[in-house]
Amino acid sequence: MTRLPSRRPSRPDPDPPPERSRDRRIDAGAVGEALAAAALKAAGYRIAARNLRTRHGEIDLLVRRGRIWIAVEVKTRSTHPAPERTVTAAQLDRLAAALAALAPSLRPRPRALRVDLIAVRPWPDRPELLHFAGLRAVAQGDDGGGGWARALGPDRDRPKFPKRSAPRRLSPQLPTRMSSLVEQFMPRRKALLLLSENLVFTLVLLVGTSAPPLSSQSFLLVEPSKDLLLGFLTCFTIAILCQASLSYNDLYDWRTAQNRAELGHRLLRSAGYALVMFAALVVVAPKQLFHFPGLRDPSGETWKLILLLAIAFGLIYALRHAFHWFFYRWRFGERIVIIGGGAEARSLGRLIQQNPLAGYELLGFVPAPDEPVLPCENGDAPSIGSLDQLRALCQHEGISRVVVALHERRGRLPVGTLLECRTDGVTVEEREAMFERLTGKLAVESMRPSYLIYGRGFIKDPLTMALKRVTDIVFAGLGLVLALPLGLLAALAIKLTSRGPVFFTQERTGQDGAPFRLIKFRTMQVDAEKHSGPVWAEKNDKRITPIGRFLRLSRIDEIPQLVNILSGHMSFVGPRPERPHFVEQLTREIPFYPLRHTVKPGLTGWAQVQHTYGASVDDAREKLRYDLYYIKNMALLLDLTIIWKTVAVILHGKGAR
Repeated sequence: MTRLPSRRPSRPDPDPPPERSRDRRIDAGAVGEALAAAALKAAGYRIAARNLRTRHGEIDLLVRRGRIWIAVEVKTRSTHPAPERTVTAAQLDRLAAALAALAPSLRPRPRALRVDLIAVRPWPDRPELLHFAGLRAVAQGDDGGGGWARALGPDRDRPKFPKRSAPRRLSPQLPTRMSSLVEQFMPRRKALLLLSENLVFTLVLLVGTSAPPLSSQSFLLVEPSKDLLLGFLTCFTIAILCQASLSYNDLYDWRTAQNRAELGHRLLRSAGYALVMFAALVVVAPKQLFHFPGLRDPSGETWKLILLLAIAFGLIYALRHAFHWFFYRWRFGERIVIIGGGAEARSLGRLIQQNPLAGYELLGFVPAPDEPVLPCENGDAPSIGSLDQLRALCQHEGISRVVVALHERRGRLPVGTLLECRTDGVTVEEREAMFERLTGKLAVESMRPSYLIYGRGFIKDPLTMALKRVTDIVFAGLGLVLALPLGLLAALAIKLTSRGPVFFTQERTGQDGAPFRLIKFRTMQVDAEKHSGPVWAEKNDKRITPIGRFLRLSRIDEIPQLVNILSGHMSFVGPRPERPHFVEQLTREIPFYPLRHTVKPGLTGWAQVQHTYGASVDDAREKLRYDLYYIKNMALLLDLTIIWKTVAVILHGKGAR
């Protein structure tokens, strides 16, 4: 048997009252049986019955795999180093007798019967489950009548645990608190679309340049060779450029891509941008970088590549229509129900229906008793039953996720029903988790502090923070070097077009509320707030100079902030640094606002690329939702995603004022 982990359990309270001790045993047993049932189901067993009473005693779990029927004894002892050692041979004999008595009534007819043991150690952070299979076997009798008789184990007070019966460690199926960061940015349906389109671009270019009538020299695609590998890498690189062009035109944003009238227009623009990027790469990069095995002289046969790219974009247009038709026609999504019928539940339901690429299919709402229920509007999913029918609904309709969206949970939350659904393998989560996954922001207005306290996230791993600092220094250093000529031109333009200093410094609030001086190129008139005091910049603000308007639109005015990054006051990615005057005002009016100061402010950030320029309390509240999402899920992958989106925002000229 494998050696058990040497983790020391917490000691129980000294001399607990008898009633309190009994309640604890009952609660621990119920939790252990629920965990064991969920883990066995995930491992491929079918749960036939729980807490089945027979004349020989109670069977904790009656399960089967194929025609093998198993009586499972669950031992849950948080205060025992080896819960499996608390079972006796007499208990296993009793279970074997109970299983033998049940055998004639079991369907399908048993091919084998056995008794298993699952030891559960319910550690607070991660329970441990050990599965001891085949501690008792029940053999078929020799009377020819098909009866079963107990195969007695060793005549001892404790069962024997031989080495060949070493336990298998089961993975406890705990409630899903939060999907991984990758799944939030890249839902499975969107990832499938990306892979499909990349495959189309790559194959069209590779096959088109290697086969008649466009090939200029013979080449066999079926023979592995260095030429084939180089050709594939070249076509794959061009496919990435084409998909970057699609992303630049928002064709991976469902809100844009679902407009069929707009799809063809945006695809045409994407093809144009892709050709421009491809031409620029051909001019800058060496010729050895591009290798097409079927073309003798790619530079002299560029028209063939243009033709193949046009064919590929045409296939992408057809693929988009077929892709969305397939998922609508076959309803290939994760089916969910929402518990609740109020405003929060209805708004979440509409959000799910408006984001079909997320891969969720809303079946309907299950209102709680005594809850105010809003009437269904056009397009809303219907109410489909009561909480008493929830478990049966999940089983019959194939529901895989239940979302709790109750405004008031006290006295309305169906804990028992949700526990039954959870042990059946259904994921149960809060409204805030689903909202966060769909929108990339936190629901500040309806969020409870417990969601932030007990949920996952807000982990400042030392390695992650070190990598973030190294990335800041590298990006800021390279940025200063590359932007030096542009900065000199901007400084000269400012000096020639308006009186006053070239640089503008202003006090901002940094990490942990510490003030620092922010450096920018001056874009406003000198003493712009002399008479008005601190105010937000408005659209078409008269205080902005003509050259300053261009600097703001192109983001050139923010180049000097790279010095703030090198000095350690700022990071390349983070919440926008705000002025102390506005920080005090927003802290009074917006809950959780001080949490944005737990990290360094950034030159760019998740809120900056997802939302427009903030110039009011409502804008600040909306941007706080994105800022808290970033702080909660801070990672190098998210930083790189934000930097990529920042480039697209600058090229589009969005969010500047």
